[in-house]
Amino acid sequence: MIIGSNEGGVGDAMAVLDGQGTFSEQWLSAGEKKIVPVPAGNRTDGSLGRRITEGCRTAGADAVLVMRPSAGAAAPADSLSPTDHVFVALPPPLLLATANLEGAVLFSGPGYALVAGTSVFLAGAAPEGVDQARARFARYARAAARKWPALESTARSFPPGHIAWKSPRDVPEATATGQQLALMRDVAAGRCTGAEFAVGWLDARRRSQQQGERVRDPLETLLDRVFSLLEDYSMDSQFKEPEDLSDDELKNAVSELLRRHTVSRASARARISSVDATAFTHRRD
Repeated sequence: MIIGSNEGGVGDAMAVLDGQGTFSEQWLSAGEKKIVPVPAGNRTDGSLGRRITEGCRTAGADAVLVMRPSAGAAAPADSLSPTDHVFVALPPPLLLATANLEGAVLFSGPGYALVAGTSVFLAGAAPEGVDQARARFARYARAAARKWPALESTARSFPPGHIAWKSPRDVPEATATGQQLALMRDVAAGRCTGAEFAVGWLDARRRSQQQGERVRDPLETLLDRVFSLLEDYSMDSQFKEPEDLSDDELKNAVSELLRRHTVSRASARARISSVDATAFTHRRD
């Protein structure tokens, strides 16, 4: 990947911004791009760098254009070598754009940056998903409000579009997350092979992220543990390592996760019922 500024791309990259130094509506509308606010400090760090480089990878861009927006113009920055820590400790204002203009990172000032792009770009630049990233930013904005009061206004400008599901019973069956849960029940019941489960579950996970579906604990933990199981499972027997899970081990592990989740929820409901009953007794007394 070529990383640096080049005069050939600067003119095109200026179309990313409008005269106010924010993302151009015309650029955003091409490819139905979305905006995700993310935390930042006083200068860029490795996290922002990974977002633009991973976005380039998934969007198929072979270069990053680095510019310094100023008064509606974008002046090229110094050429940067890909062997350097090119995206670390750079001050704002700064625009990092993919050479094919599928996505960009706009770091206008301390406290946050805006990541914008097509769904393909955001698959790498915001792998947690648009809504999940927006929800996390809202929590960050509240925590950092004393230092950077403007963050909460930014968070309100980009609210999550989906409710975060807490329990499997909250998840609509037609959603990608619903398909993940259905596949977990299928493999636990022996209705599909381990490979069929792994392929289908990971595909549903990608679609869930792309569609902005969100989950929170305890469902988030349940799905994270299944993902961890699949990291230790090989779908292709030719590449299976001795320590990889077998189909039966994967099936049993998913079954146990579902059982524990059900038991945990039942215990939580029992505790709530006990508290309610005690409160009712006290009221009668």
